[in-house]
Amino acid sequence: MSKRLQVVLSEAELEEIRDAARRNRITVSAWVRKTLREARERELRGGAAAVREARPEYRAPESADYPYVNLEVKLPEADLEAIRKRYGLRNWSRAVKEAVWRQAIVPMTKEEALAMQGFGWDGDLDEMRDGSPGDLW
Repeated sequence: MSKRLQVVLSEAELEEIRDAARRNRITVSAWVRKTLREARERELRGGAAAVREARPEYRAPESADYPYVNLEVKLPEADLEAIRKRYGLRNWSRAVKEAVWRQAIVPMTKEEALAMQGFGWDGDLDEMRDGSPGDLW
């Protein structure tokens, strides 16, 4: 049996979803269902229910300043429950928001990743590996 779910999103988030749906030539509802199913399948394949994924932090969209909109979609209960359990969320509305948020993240390009090479650490592993671990304390 299918369940009806109402989700509150910012206008910007909804526009990103509409763009994604348009690119895939499907309706917004179909895109949300597809996204939730894919997330559920990843969870079932990887058995990641025991390991909670960290929220990706790279270039997340800013939505705090945008008004929210109501969006109504039909989704299978099992898909929503799988997302809710995977990320330890309290309710289905948060599960949909989490799935949409994860799809809205702009991934790092190969060029950006390569440009980061050599930043942030200047240690010497060989020097650190000399001696016993007790020497550090």
